[in-house]
Amino acid sequence: MTDELHMRREQVLAAIVRAGSDGISGEQIARELGCSRASVHRHVEALRKAGTAVLGVHEGYVIDPDADPVVGSIVVDGLHTPILGPVIWTRETGSTNDDAAAAARAGAAEGHVIGADIQTAGRGRRGRPWMTAPRDALTFSVVLRPQVAPVDAGMLPLVVAVAVAEAISPQARIVWPNDIVIDGRKVCGILCESSLDESGLAWAVAGIGINVHGAPQLADARWTAGAVGDHRPVTRGALLAQVLSALADRYAQWQADGATPIVAAYAARDALAGTGVTVQVASGAIAGTAEGIDSLGRLRVRTAAGEESLGSGEVTRVEW
Repeated sequence: MTDELHMRREQVLAAIVRAGSDGISGEQIARELGCSRASVHRHVEALRKAGTAVLGVHEGYVIDPDADPVVGSIVVDGLHTPILGPVIWTRETGSTNDDAAAAARAGAAEGHVIGADIQTAGRGRRGRPWMTAPRDALTFSVVLRPQVAPVDAGMLPLVVAVAVAEAISPQARIVWPNDIVIDGRKVCGILCESSLDESGLAWAVAGIGINVHGAPQLADARWTAGAVGDHRPVTRGALLAQVLSALADRYAQWQADGATPIVAAYAARDALAGTGVTVQVASGAIAGTAEGIDSLGRLRVRTAAGEESLGSGEVTRVEW
């Protein structure tokens, strides 16, 4: 599909979504977009074939209430600096992180967002697959170009985690370094990847997967899965705009003021502080009591031998 055709199709979808339950006629869409009614009809049929449930009603067209499509141009309307889009949303891709990394290498500006209803090769921490059912989740990646030294880049996943938790729910808590839980159920995972050049950090990609309307139940998962929709009514498009807006605020704050406010915000949502944990690292397992994070985003663990600051690892056991 050409970029022009994709843009026109999204404009048709946006017009129908904005009309809500009132519906909108093909004639009105054609008039607004400056195209023929037959062209509108062709785009609607293409949307249906691609899996978007557009219903025909007396008033014209309306979106099936269960469809909940994400429309990039509508999401962009609610964004602000430094995350301004564009928001490119497709039905299916391999990995949005791979797509965003390719866009970053090609020169995409900070704030470029790529998302998909289905990822066939989505991955989480340590290469685990990130599995979702179509339209149950938000899976997207954001291109960032942080002006920080490489040593400070370890804070980025925590910046993203704080922003996502704040956007999702007052009850959302963070399990270091990249899981968001509500009532002990995982609703979101985060995977940040980056690239260095001769001057330092060239670009970073923040990959975010949020269970919105449903959650996969995986036999080998560390956490029972949950969904944001279990706690509040929300559409995927509205939640995406909320997350990107919160990320813009916290990311800009980190760039301007450093790690201190992020560490404080993290502490307010830290699910592990004061609990007994076992963390698997490259050299083995470290057991102790979690005591928050430091200014580099490292997990502080008080062990029998003293405090350890862990820059990487996986929490494999928690003594709540």
